[in-house]
Amino acid sequence: MNKLYIDGENFLFKVADILKSAKLIKEKSDITKLKISQLKTALSRQDKITKVQFYAAKLHKYVESKSLERKSEVLIESQRRLKRYLTNDGVEFTISGHVRLQNFLPAKNGKREQVLFKEKGVDVRLAIDIMADVCDKKVKVVFLASSDSDMIPVVREARKRGAKVIYVGFATQPNHGLIATCDRAVLFRDDEIKEAYIVANG
Repeated sequence: MNKLYIDGENFLFKVADILKSAKLIKEKSDITKLKISQLKTALSRQDKITKVQFYAAKLHKYVESKSLERKSEVLIESQRRLKRYLTNDGVEFTISGHVRLQNFLPAKNGKREQVLFKEKGVDVRLAIDIMADVCDKKVKVVFLASSDSDMIPVVREARKRGAKVIYVGFATQPNHGLIATCDRAVLFRDDEIKEAYIVANG
């Protein structure tokens, strides 16, 4: 089996940059539909992908302020809609880890409210799944859609155990460490990302 593993938050952050630059969205939470199956086809020119797994963290509702409560509700609804769309598009959607409120400073003395969320646990689950699949001989080719340098040791171990690892990144912001560590790299062009969004939302 050849499998595409997508680090959801990492992947969507970069997709959002492209779509915001093209004025297709205003916020990352606007991404509730994205034609992953179309992107999968672009990746499968040499090694056909047979399974796609998308990893996302569990979101929580916060009530420290009205605006924070509304923001967390928007994020939760956005993830719910994205999960439904991707599942219908043949993607396995895995919730692992959590998005926690790391820092909150209420609006004061004319200063805007400051909010910082931190994702925990997704990269660990992603790494465990890759190594389990490789060690159990379930996967021959790993397509890794993550630009997190913490994945470099996982790539090395997977390759030691006979798996072929392909880095899936973005032409505008590739991770050169992962490019050097993987067997090869496939980099999405901005127009491919925009087309996958437009097709899904057309």
